[in-house]
Amino acid sequence: MFVRDYMSINPVTIGPEESVGEALKLMEAHSIRRLPVILNGKITGLVTNLDLLKAAPSPATSLSIHEINYLYPKIKIKEVMTKDVITISPDTVIEEAAVVMRENKIGTLLVEQHGKLLGLITESDLFKAFIDVFGFDYSGSRIAIEVEDDIGVLGKIAETISALGINIISVVVVRTRDGGANLILRLKTEDVDDVKAKLAEKGYKLLD
Repeated sequence: MFVRDYMSINPVTIGPEESVGEALKLMEAHSIRRLPVILNGKITGLVTNLDLLKAAPSPATSLSIHEINYLYPKIKIKEVMTKDVITISPDTVIEEAAVVMRENKIGTLLVEQHGKLLGLITESDLFKAFIDVFGFDYSGSRIAIEVEDDIGVLGKIAETISALGINIISVVVVRTRDGGANLILRLKTEDVDDVKAKLAEKGYKLLD
């Protein structure tokens, strides 16, 4: 699973000399919340709807509506954008992108290759990848099995399920603090009674 598989391609962009008002129009027109800032083909920043809200004159001021409408076109993107933008390659694995976002406390990474903006990836895109890993969008059943973290355990369980003529949609391994592991399986069947019985017969502990 790579960034290129989940990023939004050809994002709408804006120039640093454009106004906050123009950015608001673009976001509303395209139903988006982020705009990469590009100058002469190079990434110079990122502006979000939160940045624009912070730039808005406070309703607590004494400005009239006419003054607010006058000021908005005067505020330029370069004054409110984030300049130190973190970029990532489209060939980066998705879990590395998640770590970069977590460690830097950000919700967006611009995807760049050979100095060219290719797209952007957000927290929402990572949620989609997470759902795909668990196979949640596929019909079927979910079972969790407590196992020892030993070589060959997954193969033995897969063989048991395969012998029942049931396909495994996805497998996720969750390590436990005591050194064990839980296997989360999504199976292409609505009836898991035979699976549960067979696994219990072989000594496996089912968690749900």
